[in-house]
Formats: sequence, structure tokens, C-alpha cells
Amino acid sequence: MKKHASGIRPAYIAQYFVILLGSCIYGVGLTVFLQPSGVPMGGIPGISLVLEYLFGAPIGVMNFVLNIPLFILGYRVLGREFFFTTLFSIVTSSLFIDICGPFLPLYTGDTLLASLFGGVIMGVGFGMVFRVGGTTGGTDVLSKYFYLRRSIPLGTTSILCNAVVIAGSAIVYKSLESAMYGIIVTYVSGVVIDKVVYGADRQKNAFIITGRPREISAAVMKALHHGVTAMPARGMYTGDEKTVLVCAVRRNEVMRLKGIVAQADPGAFMMLYDVSEVLGEGFKTRADE
Repeated sequence: MKKHASGIRPAYIAQYFVILLGSCIYGVGLTVFLQPSGVPMGGIPGISLVLEYLFGAPIGVMNFVLNIPLFILGYRVLGREFFFTTLFSIVTSSLFIDICGPFLPLYTGDTLLASLFGGVIMGVGFGMVFRVGGTTGGTDVLSKYFYLRRSIPLGTTSILCNAVVIAGSAIVYKSLESAMYGIIVTYVSGVVIDKVVYGADRQKNAFIITGRPREISAAVMKALHHGVTAMPARGMYTGDEKTVLVCAVRRNEVMRLKGIVAQADPGAFMMLYDVSEVLGEGFKTRADE
């Protein structure tokens, strides 16, 4: 990969530019919609909102200060690159919230609309940061730490941390409804993050257990133009030798696949499940990301 005279790779410039843009977008969602409507959120930003509500402490400053011990943990456990991308994201979002936030128009209308739009906008910002390999600090660091050290699933730690912060925020705000709105924000932003990171490339993967693998494979490759992988298997109930076929298909090809399998082997056993992303011939390539 070519470098500029300064020795900085263009890919790094693009990565940090996207992190900068995503962090600012996330700051808009928090400042314009959540803060003026009193809607809580999880993680370190949620704690920062509570401190601003109680003591008038600047959200950006609190967000940065509370992340300092997590920066140290992230550097020691997750490495240098993770540390710098996370630090850059936190610094830019914190500066944006405190410096640009006071000049942004604030939404003080319907709380549900504030939760929905705030969740969407923050999800777009978070998703942009995640898509280029960055993180937003906070519970992301804790989640990865406990996953590497204790094999605790990433989602488990994240859900627990967010739940505790949102519940605590509801106590401070003295409103059960605020916790409900916080759950809406968390869910909506999570869905949008997945869309931004993985795009609309949610396809289907098929596991087909059959005694007629050649017939099914030939029909799938001819009609759908997708490759098929075969693995030998044995039915433990009958003891019969079987073959497991694995094939990724687009969502609009599922019904055709069912017809192909039913015609080639009416006794075949097929399982279909969602996959968030498919890379390879016939689908998206890495150059498309």
C-alpha cells in the first residue's frame, strides 16, 4: 500500500475520518434528542447524562474522564491500535458534545419521537465507527476484556452494563417511563448499528441432510448458480450414511431452493437460518465493503 511523504497510509486517514464523522453524528443524537428530553441510555454516556442532570457537569468532559480507566485497561489488554482508535473516538465525540452541543437546536417535543430519532442517529454514528474497526470505549472495552479473560459473551456484558445504567438513571429521574424510553433507544440504535456495519446483506444459509447429494447439488448449481459444500454424516437413529450439503442463498431464492430439494429428494431434512453477511463469489466481495 502506498504512503504519503509523511509516512501515513491513506487507509488510516480514511479510517480516522470516518471515526471523526461517526463520533460527531453520535454526538448530535445524544445532544439534540436525548439530553433535552431526559431520555437515558446505557454505558458511560448514560452515566454522563445522569451527572449532567444532577450536578450540571459537562457531558463531554464526564464522558472522557470516566473512560480514562477503561483506556488504560484497553491498552493493556486489547492493544495499541484499539487504544488509539478508541481514544480518538472518545475525544472527538466529547469535544463535539461540549463545544458544538450548545449551538445545536434542541428537540423538546414528544419523548417517544426523541427516543426513536436519537436511537437512529446514534446508531448511524456508532455503526460508522464500528464499521472501520473503531470503538466508542465504555462498555465496549469491558465487554472485550471479559470475553478475552473470562470467555463471557460480548453481548452479555454489554446488556448487563446498559441495564444497570438505565435502571439507575430511571431512579435518578424518578420515572419508570424514562427506563422504557432508554430501552427503546438501546434497541433502535442496536438495529441501526447492525444495518450500518453489515448493510442489507442478510441472507440465508441452508443445511440439507440428504441421501441424494449429487442430484440436489447439481440442481442448485444449475438453477441458482451458487456453490455447494458436501460433508459426510451418519444418522445416529437409523445408522444410515448421509451427506450434509451447505449452501448460502439470497432471501429471494429460498422458495426456489425448497422446490429444488423437494423435487430431488422429498425425504431430505433442511434447516435454514439467517446469516448477517456473505462474502465470496456470487455474493458481496471484500472490495464492495
